[in-house]
Amino acid sequence: MTEEKHEYHCPLSAVDRRLSDVHRHWHEAERGYFDPDTFRVAIQTAIQTLRTVSFILQSNKRIFSNFDPWYESWQLKLRADPLMRWMVDARNRIEKQGDLEAHSFVRAEIVASYYEEGPRIDVPAELFQSPAELINSIQSEELRKHVFKDGILRIQRRWVENSLPDYELLDAVGIAYGKIAELVVDAHRELGLEPPSTMVNDVDHTSGRESRGGRLPCMIGHGESRSHDVWLATGQAMELTQKEVEIDLAETEQAAKRYGLSPKDMFPSTAPGPESKLNDLFATARKMFLVDGHHITIAFLLKGTNIAHISTLAVQEHGEKYLVMRVLANEVIKHGADAVIIIGEVWSARFDPSKPYRRAVDAPDKNEFLTATLVSKTGDPVQLHAQIIRDNNVTTLAETEILRDQAQVAFAPIYSAWGREIPSAWINVLGSQDQ
Repeated sequence: MTEEKHEYHCPLSAVDRRLSDVHRHWHEAERGYFDPDTFRVAIQTAIQTLRTVSFILQSNKRIFSNFDPWYESWQLKLRADPLMRWMVDARNRIEKQGDLEAHSFVRAEIVASYYEEGPRIDVPAELFQSPAELINSIQSEELRKHVFKDGILRIQRRWVENSLPDYELLDAVGIAYGKIAELVVDAHRELGLEPPSTMVNDVDHTSGRESRGGRLPCMIGHGESRSHDVWLATGQAMELTQKEVEIDLAETEQAAKRYGLSPKDMFPSTAPGPESKLNDLFATARKMFLVDGHHITIAFLLKGTNIAHISTLAVQEHGEKYLVMRVLANEVIKHGADAVIIIGEVWSARFDPSKPYRRAVDAPDKNEFLTATLVSKTGDPVQLHAQIIRDNNVTTLAETEILRDQAQVAFAPIYSAWGREIPSAWINVLGSQDQ
């Protein structure tokens, strides 16, 4: 159902419109992030408007057969949430006392691993001068060398309100929007109605709504646009390249001829679960590699057994991988993906405890592999790999081997996105086997 038709037929259209207004004000705050007055007006308007969504819903209680007990259960849930209690208090302060006490900070952190463990400082924007304090906080000489070689300095502007210090303000309003959006969706269900669709650029993202906590895709990872990344080894700014892959039938037919593939036979496995997709994709990757002699790095996001999103992951420097996997984790949330498969070429070497931060590509005894790695929201990691054998101008692949429950450290940001605990075995690994 289109938005226009939904509004015409839906008795809760006034509620839906008001929620849409919050979304509009949220983007006004995002666009005005670097203009204090514009941001102040827009973010406070968003907070005030969000509160009125529930007021309008209550004014429509007559159309519900059992409104009071249903709404009371939601009230108890929202009152138990510290952020939602803050939103109510913030709206009251804005309307009765004046502006929120929001302050602009610069967050500077060093990203030199797949974990959120790098040194970080938050300072008032006008006082930020250099990352020297972060560098000096690194105690280990080996880690310091690693940071200077592969580390990235990430600088990000942040608005924080005095009484909500653990949240960036735009993110807080986005999370609160999601919780009220879930209330609105449930109200439609209570009336036996179809909930409003989550449309982004004519693409329906409704299926990922639950994993996003009711937020819209644009409210996930929005901090990337106001972040400045600098490679510490050179002082040069870094720009990440991640391109969504769209299926083109003409290109698909051309590729099928080039690699001797039949599109109908690319996914022959009938077994349920994402591992069948892993097997099928790797079989195709082998054929493509043997024709081209190389394989790009590509990520497949799965929802059930369906491919929800495909993107290429172009990495120029090793340190970029730390950021790329964080960006991919945001895509996992946006699409509601419950499994991820990454296919590409890697170097592998035995871990040397005397050189904990040495990359596999720098080891004297290393091997090159074509790999496909699967991680999922509930199961153990699975990796298929085949050693790449280069002999003059001839490139071949060894037989495929399967590895289970290995420490797939690079996928730690995705585990965090799922709210899944990172295995202790991963944390204890100082260096990744495959890099």
